[in-house]
Amino acid sequence: MRAGLASLLFAVLVAATAGCSGKDNSSPRLLSTADFKNKVAAAIITGSDLDAEPGFGAKVNVSSKTSLNTLALRFPKEYADYRAHPDRLNSVVRALVERAKRRMALGNEDESFAEARSLILPVLKPKGSFRRLAEQPATTPFPGDLRVAYAVQRPDSFMLVNGADIARWKQPLSEIHRLAVANIVRETKRDQPLKCEEKLCGWASGDGYDASRMIAPELRREIVRKIGPAVYAVPRESVFVALPIKLAARIRSKVTRDFVTAPNPVSPDIFVERGGELVVLPQ
Repeated sequence: MRAGLASLLFAVLVAATAGCSGKDNSSPRLLSTADFKNKVAAAIITGSDLDAEPGFGAKVNVSSKTSLNTLALRFPKEYADYRAHPDRLNSVVRALVERAKRRMALGNEDESFAEARSLILPVLKPKGSFRRLAEQPATTPFPGDLRVAYAVQRPDSFMLVNGADIARWKQPLSEIHRLAVANIVRETKRDQPLKCEEKLCGWASGDGYDASRMIAPELRREIVRKIGPAVYAVPRESVFVALPIKLAARIRSKVTRDFVTAPNPVSPDIFVERGGELVVLPQ
């Protein structure tokens, strides 16, 4: 049994038994939001092929084992229903499990291209990240043995674009790539300004798309305007850093170390622009 599942089940057991005095109470103690959240997460793990963990507030974070898709399952109405009718606890929890399963299985199937086009963002990952997935996303090759995937990013979900989505939208992958790059540039300029300290520039916003920003020529040009011709590195998902080319040797060991220790590593390579395209800088 996984440690996460064991702790969730233990929390549910504690919630169910807390306050027992041996007396026959006609009204069982109502679960707090935290206890209800633990119960829902445990039910998703045991009642589906999904992973789940309690999130912040009235939600459970759900992730797929066969893809990289994630979902924030919110339950304010369901929790209110349970509070009003405690005898419905099991049926309310079962309904939430089924909702998580349906939503994750649906992916982008109910997204029209008109609805999705402004929400598609690029995802830069090592090729190996996709190798064992049962649900293969649509990807574009990138230097350094990387791949660019594409996600429809909503506030409550992250769903990778697959071949079926591309066919349904009747758009070439090149157009999806163009849109994704345009969208990440727009989002970055609106919410995540470039940070520079002396000769070091880049992004480390933690929004999940920092490494992906290296894909965008316009964002690289913004760096060059600040520090001149540069080298770039994306050791982990949450870091995109650049230095002047003449300082490339200074960053290499730090990039390698960061890549090795990262929870979401991307690349140990240093990249440089040649003719408007990124290539791996030889050691």
